[in-house]
Amino acid sequence: MTHRFPAYILLALIFFIFIFHAAALYWHLYFFLWWLDIPLHILGGLWVALFGLAAYYASYRIQPKEQSGAFVVAFAVALTLTIGIFWEIFEFGLDQTVGDLGIVLSDTLTDLVDDLVGALLGTLIFIKGGYNKT
Repeated sequence: MTHRFPAYILLALIFFIFIFHAAALYWHLYFFLWWLDIPLHILGGLWVALFGLAAYYASYRIQPKEQSGAFVVAFAVALTLTIGIFWEIFEFGLDQTVGDLGIVLSDTLTDLVDDLVGALLGTLIFIKGGYNKT
């Protein structure tokens, strides 16, 4: 019997991220609280890692599945970094379009590190829960 990661946790987490981000935009909280994007990047990295791992281990097309902790970490980090880099490219393009030229390399690198922290937290949750064992 396969021990799958609960989909309702992924749904609740993405809903929470959406509400948190929408409220921060609505009340201009990113302007007043410079650090507010840190928890959102951590939560985003957590969600990407958990979603990717849950999808990999739930897939019937991928057989046999690698179950080692090292694979789980490598998979989650690679996926999260890929999504994070594409997000930063999108954010850079959007900032260029609206004329916000205040983005610096340190902000981009900090965002990617925060994404990685979330990914590592996600791998810890996934491995400790035994969801990588089939």
